[in-house]
Amino acid sequence: MHRLTSSLRSAPLAETAARAEAVAAELGVTRVTDTTWLDSIGIPVFASIRPSAAPGSLCVTAGKGVRTEEARVGALMEAIEFARAEYGARTVEVFDSTPHEVASQPGAEFDFVDLCPLLGKPVDPHGRLVCVMAEDVVDGTRIALPAELVFSPYQENPGQRLFGTSTNGLSSGNTVDEATVHGLAEVIERDVNAFNHIADRSRLVELDSPPPEVAELVAKVEAAGLRAVLRYTPNEFGLPYVAGFLLEPEDDTPIAIAHGAGLHPVRDIAAVRGLCEAAQSRLTSIHGGRDDLLARGPYRPRDGEVAALRARVTDATDPVRYSEIPTHSVASIESAFDSLLKALQRKVYRVLLSTVDEPLAVVRVIVPGLESLTHDLNRVGPRLAARA
Repeated sequence: MHRLTSSLRSAPLAETAARAEAVAAELGVTRVTDTTWLDSIGIPVFASIRPSAAPGSLCVTAGKGVRTEEARVGALMEAIEFARAEYGARTVEVFDSTPHEVASQPGAEFDFVDLCPLLGKPVDPHGRLVCVMAEDVVDGTRIALPAELVFSPYQENPGQRLFGTSTNGLSSGNTVDEATVHGLAEVIERDVNAFNHIADRSRLVELDSPPPEVAELVAKVEAAGLRAVLRYTPNEFGLPYVAGFLLEPEDDTPIAIAHGAGLHPVRDIAAVRGLCEAAQSRLTSIHGGRDDLLARGPYRPRDGEVAALRARVTDATDPVRYSEIPTHSVASIESAFDSLLKALQRKVYRVLLSTVDEPLAVVRVIVPGLESLTHDLNRVGPRLAARA
């Protein structure tokens, strides 16, 4: 295993980069550009350009990291993921089923509502539902799941449209298991974040003993005249979930507060992800190239809301020391995978979107019962509904 500052890889970074460059070129990526210099902070962020992206997908995707090459590889990998998730690029067969058949099939230990359909969306239990086969990541058992949870976008969907478009759980890696670790961590991260939307239980982090990579990121933010804030959210899985915030001194600054989040068995990786994603969020707005940027406008804080958000982000009512945040000892991709599965205690499914002979694996991870509510996608399952 090769531990990077923001991820775990089963191959050296240089080897991963070579594979990503080759695959990205085949999938239509024409350029990877360093956008770091557009901001004053200096945390590396790169953008990949894929002009042939399907309508509803993204032509511009980004990658971030403590190190320049990690950010560049991240941008390539995200472009590959988006390309492979398109319905037109599918490598798996689709077939017709119904919500009733999905929930009642042998081995299905979940109700259909556990897949978290859009809030208020009527579900016809016997209506057409396009599905694909997914595999249980533990025992390989195959099960039918809605194709809408796999492809993004899926404008060609001829059946019921119940979940909306999302890339939650879409991930890549040098191996299928490496990709699955990334995707599973994201799915759990989104679940924790969904509950924070309902009732924010996060705690301000006091950096009593930050690792060098976190200290380096904070120092860059402060040198640029901004403030870096970390918040930890305790969760039922006992996994490190760390949100990062970059705060401008004044509320009327165009990007007064930028936010990111990370969840990983390793606390330091979760913290790095939170801060680097916040830096990427700033640069996405500054760069202006992302396809859905204007669509995000209505969800930005309006006048008077920035001060309230700043107060919440910096609230020190019940702080937690960085050294108190739980972490897991991880010696391999397999042990990271095992840590996530043991913490989750749920069935986990994946769909392989790449072909077996490709140098990189792309998967979509789906966990029935985990929530995925976001500011622009009102998907709600039983756990979140009970909390609300």
